[in-house]
Amino acid sequence: MDNTSNSISLKHELKRKSIHISSMIIPLSYYFIERNVLLVLLFIFSAMAIMIDIFRRHNEKIGNIYNIIFGDILREHEVNFNKIFFTGGTYILISFFICILFFNKEIAILSMLIIVISDTAAAVTGKTIGKRKIGTKTLEGGIAFFVTAMILFFIVIKPNDLTLIYIGFLSVFLTAVFELIPLKADDNISIPLFFGIVYSAMTNTKLLI
Repeated sequence: MDNTSNSISLKHELKRKSIHISSMIIPLSYYFIERNVLLVLLFIFSAMAIMIDIFRRHNEKIGNIYNIIFGDILREHEVNFNKIFFTGGTYILISFFICILFFNKEIAILSMLIIVISDTAAAVTGKTIGKRKIGTKTLEGGIAFFVTAMILFFIVIKPNDLTLIYIGFLSVFLTAVFELIPLKADDNISIPLFFGIVYSAMTNTKLLI
């Protein structure tokens, strides 16, 4: 791949991630909005996103408008109408809804922030300075994911004993390794749910339902 292709790829990745990181407003809003209210809002937003994804595949006019606005940042599977896939934006709304539905408040917020911030850090780092390939991703991206996720862990959880720090370290490390594994499941769903389940299990925190 030549330098022009690299710069275009990075430009599109930055644009995609800038939209991705704007979803940080949802986990942050959980500090101020009551859980059930946020669940209702996310259910509505998720349903709307699913409907838009369905309509853009079956209505040419809607599809053309959508592609004009977002076409340059969509992944291959998001524009392949022969496959039943939603966009990353739809998946992340569904993911946030599931996190808030199942995990306690702190774990839900941390799980959501990890997919927003750590995933963005991993992608941008991989595109800019990533050299050591691990499948389709890079070691440098994985390290960026781990470091930012640990920072988020200390900010959100505010651990006050070594056992909790150890659990946080291990949960984040396992999630960083999991993030490097090429799976068919969308990262926007698999990563926050993986972290939330692992951390909840290690801290013996019961799911909300």
